Formats: sequence, structure tokens, C-alpha cells
Amino acid sequence: MLKYFKIIRVLVISVMLITSCSGPEEVHEYSVTDLEFSLEGPLFAGPNSSQNEISIVLADVLGNDYVEGMRIRDARMKSAIVLPNDSLGFAQINAFVVSFASDNEDISMQEVAVKNPLEEGAAQASLDVAQEAELAEIMEEGNIYVVLDVDLAEDYWDGNRDFKLNFTIELTIK
Repeated sequence: MLKYFKIIRVLVISVMLITSCSGPEEVHEYSVTDLEFSLEGPLFAGPNSSQNEISIVLADVLGNDYVEGMRIRDARMKSAIVLPNDSLGFAQINAFVVSFASDNEDISMQEVAVKNPLEEGAAQASLDVAQEAELAEIMEEGNIYVVLDVDLAEDYWDGNRDFKLNFTIELTIK
């Protein structure tokens, strides 16, 4: 019996040491507004993609809250909204998908939000967020590629289609 008590005590002390060394976590929001995407024509029915690059510097995101050595432990999309940025609005648009990727080929692209189907007559598209999409690895890379896939109902030969994306990500910092 005494032997089991010693083993349990060693395990409890080990767990306490590990958790006490991990330090507190802080949750911060990171928002991007009016990120522009242009689908260059001619465009064909079905999915059409455009991408934009953003840079994440944790010291800039956190400002005075930043302490050397801080890292992103967890990152989750909280909200994503697509707005039309041309006179056509959402005419002939079936759906939107937003994905994040990085230059690191070992980190898979993550689909973070989708709207399918798009409501007819909508002035903006509030996308459904993929709660399971874990973005910490991508965000840690610093340079992030935001990909907007737009599913067109029919071919569009008369030029480009333009959209803006607003999104908020919840960052857990350690």
C-alpha cells in the first residue's frame, strides 16, 4: 500500500510541475477588415479562386501585451463575412469557401469558413465557421495565404469579380 502511495505522490508532483511551468494563457482577437480579392476573368461556372497574403507579427498584434518568447498555442476562426466589391453584388454566386495556407509544405491548408448555399438577395455573406479548423501552425508561420473560393452559377466573360473579406480569429497566446 505504501508503495502505491509513493507512486501516486510522484505522479501528482510531476503533473503539478508540468502545469506550473506552462504559464498562463491569454486570449486575444485578431481582426482583418476589407481584405480584397479579385477573380480575374474570363471566369467559368464552378469554383474560381483568388488569394491574398497577410503577415502576422505577434508583437504587432499584441502591442504592449507582448512579451518576448510568446507563441500562438491555439487559433480559431470566430467569424468571417464576405462583401461584394463590384456593382454586380452576389449575382450568379452559389457559394463561398475561405481557406488558410502557408509556405510550409508540411502544414496542410485549412478550410476555415463556408457559405453554401448563398441566400438570394443577400447584401453580405456571413460564413459558417469550421470550429475544428486549427490555425495555430499556419499563424505561427507569419505569412499566411488567405484563399477565397467563389462558386459561380454560370460563366462570366465580361471582366473581373471583386469581393472583400472581414474576419476575426481568436488567438490563445502562451
